[in-house]
Amino acid sequence: MRNSLENALPLEEATSSAESSMSKVTRFHNSYTANNNNMRSSSITPGLCGLRNLGNTCFMNSVIQCLSNCPPLVRHFTEDRYLNDLNEENRRSRIASSFGDLIKTMWSGKCPYVVPNHFKEQVGIFAPQFSGYQQQDSQELLTFLLDGLHEDLNKIKRKPYIEIKDSDGRPDEVVASEAWEIYRKRNDSIIVDYFHGLLKSTVVCPDCGKVSVTFDPFCNLSLPLPIKRERQIVITFFPSDPTKKPEVLTTMVPKRGHVNDLLCALSHQCGVSPDDLVVTEIMKHHFHKFYSNNDSLENIDSQDSLAVYEVPRIESHVPVPLILWEVNAKQTFSSSQLFGFPMLLMMPRGSCTYQDLYKSVAEKVARYLTLDDPDESSGGASNSNTRNLNPENISQRVPTSIFNLYVVNPSTAAVFKLHSDNKPLQLPFSDTLGRQYLAAQWTTENRKRYLSSQLESDVQGCDTGRQKLSNMLQLKDCLDLFTMCEKLGADDAWYCKDCKRHQRATKKFDLWMLPKILIIHLKRFYYNRFRRDKIDTMVEFPLANLDMSKFINNKKHPPATYNLIGVCNHYGGMGGGHYTAYALNKIDRHWYSFDDHHVSATSPESVITSAAYVLFYMRNE
Repeated sequence: MRNSLENALPLEEATSSAESSMSKVTRFHNSYTANNNNMRSSSITPGLCGLRNLGNTCFMNSVIQCLSNCPPLVRHFTEDRYLNDLNEENRRSRIASSFGDLIKTMWSGKCPYVVPNHFKEQVGIFAPQFSGYQQQDSQELLTFLLDGLHEDLNKIKRKPYIEIKDSDGRPDEVVASEAWEIYRKRNDSIIVDYFHGLLKSTVVCPDCGKVSVTFDPFCNLSLPLPIKRERQIVITFFPSDPTKKPEVLTTMVPKRGHVNDLLCALSHQCGVSPDDLVVTEIMKHHFHKFYSNNDSLENIDSQDSLAVYEVPRIESHVPVPLILWEVNAKQTFSSSQLFGFPMLLMMPRGSCTYQDLYKSVAEKVARYLTLDDPDESSGGASNSNTRNLNPENISQRVPTSIFNLYVVNPSTAAVFKLHSDNKPLQLPFSDTLGRQYLAAQWTTENRKRYLSSQLESDVQGCDTGRQKLSNMLQLKDCLDLFTMCEKLGADDAWYCKDCKRHQRATKKFDLWMLPKILIIHLKRFYYNRFRRDKIDTMVEFPLANLDMSKFINNKKHPPATYNLIGVCNHYGGMGGGHYTAYALNKIDRHWYSFDDHHVSATSPESVITSAAYVLFYMRNE
């Protein structure tokens, strides 16, 4: 399918049209003033309509795109069903009208983007916190918008006063049904029909044991993320013994610590002195960076491929970075020709010859070397008696010409060959680690003949292990934390009617009734009296068949499996950042990325990122 932006105007023309219309537009079909008379409406799939950023309004655009891809809500507005429910006595009904106009324009299939200035104006009138052009929180706007749409479309014009009774030990089914019935007598709208559920709250007094059970409606689930002063770092550990397999390890370090903290943690874990460990970042089979002890761990991203090498320090020796290079006769040296793991050798400073260096390289790759014994009966071809070599007999059994040695400057990609002349080498690696590398150059023929498939197997195994360990937090973990029993703080003490005083009681939330469209808010922003911060932890969530039944404390609840239909993303930190959205189009069933007025197709796998902030799920019926 063609991208919906193919026929959009050039940026300058579109911006000019938008700006000229800002002061006079009152309906969205006029907000897009580009010359679209020559555009065929069939060239744009309905719903794939971007929203112009009016100035820090990406938070609003991302929310609108997610709501615009909730099928029941779209039908209600595009088919004008909402007009019969408009509460004319509610001055805020203009928000519902403005939202309806916007949704109908976005699903008309006529515009690649619109300028939502009228909707922004209406929101600002009735919610001054969202007026102006300061960056705001998308989840807070979503809460206000759903509440505002509900009030505008509420069929109950005169809300009766109904006193809520205490549970008094009655069965949960009775109390829950009573609470929901009372709520529906005061609230009846499309928003309640599809977005509202019921939470069970259980509070227990620590002194008298009184149990209070209440059932409260909710419009979205705000799930906590674990807040820790420590963070998990995944590394690939390379023992100094070349016959041992590299392994993937995970360790906990202070969130605002330094590389030295990582070294100390690994030292206890591996039984190796911190002085004998070197922390590096690997990228595309070479050393991308070497870390010093004082480097901040905050500069290490969770997606970085960290490797820690055990390198016993010897005063008279110098570390030499080694990379493996398969030469291409048609191309000069390139990082695309590298393979396997980069390695670290410890070589004598002033008395190292080419033969010494060659032997050390052979010993370092001993785990992956094989020796082919010619079989006369097969015409000199290798037989099946190929054996792995050990470092102890490496010098006697490995041919002296299965690879060549070069020195590579990574910044310029310049290479020069080392020669076997028995003269001491002036190793150029002693000043700063990583400025120059030693490269073991293999021909394609020798790589196939002398290096076993175990090398690629180990590389693949480490990559897979890193992915498994680095994605430890699941949506289930957040739900478990939400439904966990907790003790109330002194500032949140609960008043016990039996004890006649406030108590630090225990409180537990349970899901009782889930809505047809389930909105899950991941609480990435947290605040306390000392600091504010954002949690960038990757939370894995399913694209399809999210089974919520295990979290529902209601045996009579119908099956509750959900499919993802939208994601609101936040990139950046506390001081600002940028909001985007992913959404599943109901017509072609493809995923799309919405970044203000830019709309592009995307793969389902790309929807799951560490930027996910608000998730939209729709229940399977």
